[in-house]
Amino acid sequence: MNNWPKQNFTSMTAFYGPVGENMTQIQLPYEMYLAWDEGVKVKKISCNQKCSESLHTIFEQTLKTYGLKDIQKLKLNSFGGCVNVRKMRGGSAWSIHSWGAAVDLDPDRNLLKWGRDRAAFAKKEYEPFWKIVEGEGWVSLGRSRNFDWMHFQSAKL
Repeated sequence: MNNWPKQNFTSMTAFYGPVGENMTQIQLPYEMYLAWDEGVKVKKISCNQKCSESLHTIFEQTLKTYGLKDIQKLKLNSFGGCVNVRKMRGGSAWSIHSWGAAVDLDPDRNLLKWGRDRAAFAKKEYEPFWKIVEGEGWVSLGRSRNFDWMHFQSAKL
């Protein structure tokens, strides 16, 4: 398991480097699309160098586990973002996205404030996906805190 840093500025900067730096791109093992514009195909995504191999593993294992047809059916190919240098919504701390260490998938069916009663990613058919994510040491805010089910991160809460 990866030893990701704690979710605080000091730990994140010590591990990942300054906000918005040390980025690389990973080639996705299956094509995604932008959640807000399905006509835009996503074949590569930017993320922090330190978590790039692990993130690639998550997507490879997702393809092996589900196959392309089920990935599309479950919208595990709806890309909501990774690198986004900004403060957390409603707060003053940097978002984990600022270090390129968080990913959002299928934001349309997993709204920020939705809990397990409404979020698509809380359903049982997503359990294998979350096992893959957690197997790499990434944290799901949905599973941990029951909000922001679209979001998973390579930082400990």
